Amino acid sequence: MKSPLLALLCACTLNQGPGSQPPDAGQNPGPTPAPVDGGGSGAEFDPSELDPASHGGTLTFESIGAPGWYPSRRDPETGPCDAYNASGCCLGKHTLESDALTPWNEDLIVTLRGPMKLKQFAVYQPAVESAGPWNLVSSWDDRSPRSPRGLDFSGNDTEKNGFSGIIGTECLVDVSTSEEFACGPGSLPYCPRQGSGRKTWGWSGSKLFVMLATMPHANSLGHACSNNSNGNWFDAPWMGLSVGELVRAGAFGSCHCYAKEPGKWYLGDGCGQFNVFEVVNDNNEFRNLDVFSTNMFGYAGYVGEGPCGSRCKVDSLGGEVDLIDKSKVTEAAQGAVASPTRGPGAAFRRPVSGYRYFLVLLDVPTRTVQLAVIHPLSVPPSIGALLPGLPARLDASFIEAVRTLRLPR
Repeated sequence: MKSPLLALLCACTLNQGPGSQPPDAGQNPGPTPAPVDGGGSGAEFDPSELDPASHGGTLTFESIGAPGWYPSRRDPETGPCDAYNASGCCLGKHTLESDALTPWNEDLIVTLRGPMKLKQFAVYQPAVESAGPWNLVSSWDDRSPRSPRGLDFSGNDTEKNGFSGIIGTECLVDVSTSEEFACGPGSLPYCPRQGSGRKTWGWSGSKLFVMLATMPHANSLGHACSNNSNGNWFDAPWMGLSVGELVRAGAFGSCHCYAKEPGKWYLGDGCGQFNVFEVVNDNNEFRNLDVFSTNMFGYAGYVGEGPCGSRCKVDSLGGEVDLIDKSKVTEAAQGAVASPTRGPGAAFRRPVSGYRYFLVLLDVPTRTVQLAVIHPLSVPPSIGALLPGLPARLDASFIEAVRTLRLPR
């Protein structure tokens, strides 16, 4: 049974890379990104950009993935259109037989919504050997903003002006690999050849996203994409993950994989979406501009929890708190663990006055999604090989250290 919050959560995200691949890595995982040069350079901070060290937090989702199917867009000239066929929209059944993190093992693209300010963005994926090291395959740094390596930005005029690291309130920026996806007749998944710029692949298989960001309130950051504060996304930052074809289709047009019937998008029962870190506004009782909700949904159902609403009173907590026990409105005693049958009972706090590392690990073999928020001045020794240096290569043991991290202790 779907959560009663599902329709709300779908509505607030409406507009919103392949390393070594396991056997069920997707219908067409695309090219494998090569390792990029560089790494080993920690971020630079002005003293005003760092608040006092906080305790960090983790949410660990276990047993993620399920067999099933979602509708995938097909060329009407070739089909098959066995999932949906109307008004020129041809959707075929894309069947997933594995439970190994499906569908989040597939080609995924990141979407960022402001207000948000980034210093660094990096992606790691396993090398060819299954139990070997992980390579840095994509990176961006605000010290050389016009020189991204192995990744591509789109939306909010980034195609024309490049990405500055600043995303204003209600603005959206998609982040993907730099590998072009050839839209046109027979493309799989299908996207028509349009005049809307180049389309790109996401990252498939196991992947680790690292983002160094702060999310000040809207009145503290310019470059807004709204004229007033009435919108449901005003002052509501978001990091979301979507199956690549959903983004390449324009997210929510008349033909997409999000729901099994495009007109019933509010069901979110197709490829769905993963709201990794989302502040919910919506101008209703669920509004809380200081706490993230985290949930994933699609053909396999709903996993995670929705927003805290007014009961999570962040102003009663000290600045050292990054992870909130939602039932007690106190600092969580330890990192929270969730599964498809139980929620984490905890939520991350939005960093409005200082930077945090946001880690998102999707590990296919263990069916685990690990999320972490870490203060730059309080990096756990067990992952010191990763942060702050972001090296070009990581031993698999350090990926395991990220997966098993539990903060705060």
